[in-house]
Amino acid sequence: MADNPTALPASRTQSLRHFLADHVLALYHRLGGLFLWVVLVPSLSAIVYLGFWASDVYISDSKYIIRSAQNPLSAQSDYTLQSFLGTPAIMQDSFVVSNYITSMDGLKTVNQTVNLKELFTNKKIDLFSRFASIYWNSSQERLLKYFNKHIEIIVDPISFVSTLHVKSYDAKSAQEINERLLQGSEKLVNDLNERTRQDIIRFSEKGVETARLNLEKAELAILNFKNSQNKGGVDVFIPKFQALSLERDTAERQLGAALEALRQAQIEAQRKMIYLERIAQPQLPDYPIEPYRIFGILTTIVLSLMIFGILKVIFASIKEHQD
Repeated sequence: MADNPTALPASRTQSLRHFLADHVLALYHRLGGLFLWVVLVPSLSAIVYLGFWASDVYISDSKYIIRSAQNPLSAQSDYTLQSFLGTPAIMQDSFVVSNYITSMDGLKTVNQTVNLKELFTNKKIDLFSRFASIYWNSSQERLLKYFNKHIEIIVDPISFVSTLHVKSYDAKSAQEINERLLQGSEKLVNDLNERTRQDIIRFSEKGVETARLNLEKAELAILNFKNSQNKGGVDVFIPKFQALSLERDTAERQLGAALEALRQAQIEAQRKMIYLERIAQPQLPDYPIEPYRIFGILTTIVLSLMIFGILKVIFASIKEHQD
């Protein structure tokens, strides 16, 4: 059998192992350098960045609830079986609003009064937090992804209260963005209500219009019949008049039924309407909550020490195995 041309001779393999072992042991003996790069550099970097460089982040909070006429829940609702049965629809409506807030439509709504690209590319924002500072991509899609990182929506599954958190690098813009998102959400809810109303009552309104036209035709037919008999001077067509009167009575009953159907449709449309009720207005933050500077620095130091300890154990095991 021919020798494998790529295989190393045993002596060379053994020499390579000794070479690598010697260097690993040398690195182990130089743990001072390892400590420098694993612990000191990351820790000092965290201290410099979080302590002196990272931009302040202000958070504006607001609270709202989505309710409907058939499930008039509020923050003080008594959670009975009836309210529990309405949970799926209420949660669905809440998620519709949440999806709008994080969509391109929500971004465009805010952009009508707040120039988000100008706001988030401000040179006062640190390099790692600024929009389009590293990727150099300032497209609307990239801006939407960046924008959504500054928005958080939490829906309480018990109280159905939604909390909207908006982050920005100054207090006023955080409050303004929050307010604009709520205004856009209220307009969305109103538009949904209008479309629902039109969909429900459109057929009934058409039925009323048809019934009204039929009644007008029946009354006009009777009027024309009377006029024709007046001209003739002889009233000998009583059966014809009775037939026309019956048609008019039928048209009147049909119009009454159509009006009742329209009234029921309007009641149903009212029951299906949803409302966005504000519980807490967007607040103007007076203190930057993020970044968590001390927590971040301490976390970096602890993780660095843990990694250093793991590497130290690994090198000690290699040394023991080599001995």
